[in-house]
Amino acid sequence: MKKLTPVKLILFFLLLVFSQSLLYAQFKYPATRQEPVTDNYFGVKVTDPFRWMEDMSRPETQQWFKAQGALTSRWLDSIEGREALREEILRLYNAARPAKLDSDIEIYERKNRFFYRKEIPGTPVSLICYRNGRNGKEEVLVDPAAFSTGKSIEVAYFLPSNDGRKLAFGMTENGRELAAIRIIDVETKILSPEVIYPSWFGISGWTQDNRGFLYIRNGSDNVNDSNMLLNTKVMYHVVGTEERADKEIFSRAAYPELGLEPRDIVVVTISDDNRYLTGCAFTVLNEFKSFIAPSSALFHPHISWKPVTRVGDGVKSIHLKGDDIFLLSHREAGNFRLLRTKAAHPDVLHAEVVVPEGKQLLDKARMAKDFLYLTYSDGVNNTLKRYEIASGKISDVQLPLKGTVNAAVTDPEGNACIVEMMSWNMPPVKFDLDGNGRAQRSVFETNAPVPGSEDVVVEEVEVPGHDGAMIPLSVFYNKNTRKDGTAPCFVSGYGSYGITISPFFHPAFYAMMNHGAVMAIAHVRGGGEKGNNWYQGGYKSTKPNTWKDLIACSEYLVAKGYTSAKRIVAHGGSAGGITVGRAVTERPDLFAAAVNEVGLNNMIRLEQAPNGPNNATEFGTVQDSVECMGLLEMDSYHHVKPGVAYPAVLSTVGMNDPRVSAWLTGKFAAALQQASSSGKPVLLSVNYEAGHRTSDKAIAAARYADIISFALWQCGHPEFRLKKKHTAGIVTPRKTTASR
Repeated sequence: MKKLTPVKLILFFLLLVFSQSLLYAQFKYPATRQEPVTDNYFGVKVTDPFRWMEDMSRPETQQWFKAQGALTSRWLDSIEGREALREEILRLYNAARPAKLDSDIEIYERKNRFFYRKEIPGTPVSLICYRNGRNGKEEVLVDPAAFSTGKSIEVAYFLPSNDGRKLAFGMTENGRELAAIRIIDVETKILSPEVIYPSWFGISGWTQDNRGFLYIRNGSDNVNDSNMLLNTKVMYHVVGTEERADKEIFSRAAYPELGLEPRDIVVVTISDDNRYLTGCAFTVLNEFKSFIAPSSALFHPHISWKPVTRVGDGVKSIHLKGDDIFLLSHREAGNFRLLRTKAAHPDVLHAEVVVPEGKQLLDKARMAKDFLYLTYSDGVNNTLKRYEIASGKISDVQLPLKGTVNAAVTDPEGNACIVEMMSWNMPPVKFDLDGNGRAQRSVFETNAPVPGSEDVVVEEVEVPGHDGAMIPLSVFYNKNTRKDGTAPCFVSGYGSYGITISPFFHPAFYAMMNHGAVMAIAHVRGGGEKGNNWYQGGYKSTKPNTWKDLIACSEYLVAKGYTSAKRIVAHGGSAGGITVGRAVTERPDLFAAAVNEVGLNNMIRLEQAPNGPNNATEFGTVQDSVECMGLLEMDSYHHVKPGVAYPAVLSTVGMNDPRVSAWLTGKFAAALQQASSSGKPVLLSVNYEAGHRTSDKAIAAARYADIISFALWQCGHPEFRLKKKHTAGIVTPRKTTASR
């Protein structure tokens, strides 16, 4: 081989750099018009060049999203290994039902009839089944395919009548979450003629006579309508009657004396013994206003509601048993405690402490006939205890596995309980607890271990943050993965609403491990892993701790050899969009790529979105000078700076999303496309078949195949390179600068 001279070596190096730069210069993004609008927030001027995008009804906005989606689809289609990955993820979905995070087990027992979801391999979404008796023959009661009109149809929620003869359920399409309620006769399987619509939050209780039920009605079915989540109402519906005859029993309009706000989400439940109605007014906070009234008042012209809790009492959940009210509260107890007061004269401030605050977080309470089942957390994993109401005795429930515990009392007239357990490498498995708290494998639908799960290494560590706070970090990977900095790493952070990210099984995570990736979950502040104080550490003005915690965990993963800055991908979804968006705008050098799923990225404008007024209680309002500056600090869109070498970013939106309007994410993507100097791709995936999330396995598998293949492509994974004959819009774009 001929030896190269120094001059030729330099030329060869420059040619190599030029060829690599040319690859990244091939992204010609759709034209994005700038029309700067400047706002003055308490003396701080903020210029927004893409304000026009907030009008989702205008043709220009619709065309822009379509063009972005088309470009992204062409590039993702060009990645080798993507289609095989989609099939792999779909097989995992069919083999092991994934968990629904932060949701209850949906199994109900009524007069020895059991109603539950059933996942069947090959079916896109779950069916609703029932049995006469725990070991009775299983029958399909609701098959969403029977309601299909060429769209993705799923059951959003369901609730049987007290006698087990009727089932009310909500059907939603393409991930909209705004459901139509139908009623079916269990024995004849004949549908009642009425269709109640729209109802996002569903059915909250049947009356004792089984003639009707309570449900929550939304003000609009348009996910882009500012009235969609304002002035919700609780209605009483009698089966077989027209919706227009329904009685309004709890709302701001019907009960102005209660001081409800337009943004409050209202719900009314009926106590297990049918003695009381409980009316609650929620925001996204872990505390709420509540009221009680005798259940007989339901049929009175006007209900006399008696106040129980207010915002500031720190009450997370309320449970009635006879004349006792049990309250799970963080007031003067960062790890929560259980209180008791009387329904006749509710007094939260002087309530009896029946379960004091402990070293572990008291996360949830579930009411049975004679017990309260209490779920505790050490920050990651759960334990379960039983509180005996009559004696006050607390005993441990011995469980066969370690991980996340979800407990459900299927029949409020009994003490039996179903417990679902899962971990990072184990799909949800159900166990039946008898009246004495003994566990055995449940007779209901459950999962088997996934092949190869025994090869997954799980490590739970704590990482020092920027201010010395110790951040829990869950890391899991295949035992054959080397810690020499060569492995791709997917590090995810959320950190809002006090939600605890306990161990859960996800087919997409498992597929990534199968391809040599390290998975990491950063339990950042703003979540509930370490109690209310941990939540308050990433709330409103303290929100910067949330993304700084993700940065600290990412630096740890690099320092310990799990990965490198060339192979680490930051991930966040929904409110986690704040976390990932601000992490990559604050430390763009730290990440190879980022995945921003339906992310909240334009926080200063959040209150203009349908879900914005409700979320102002969590993140702040522009009407308050301090909170406004906090919103601006957590706004990743307004932290994008021209000329910065940002990592590759894939953002996703669902056009039927009622929680995060597409423009909140789209504006961030547009800013990055015009500002980044790295030449790395900034893509926006637009899904017209889904909303914030979807239970449709095929749609979910395709979505996660896109995300993972993009991430592994940007990490240089040899199985996920661009196809050689790729011709998706190879044009060098003009250099443009986003106004700020």
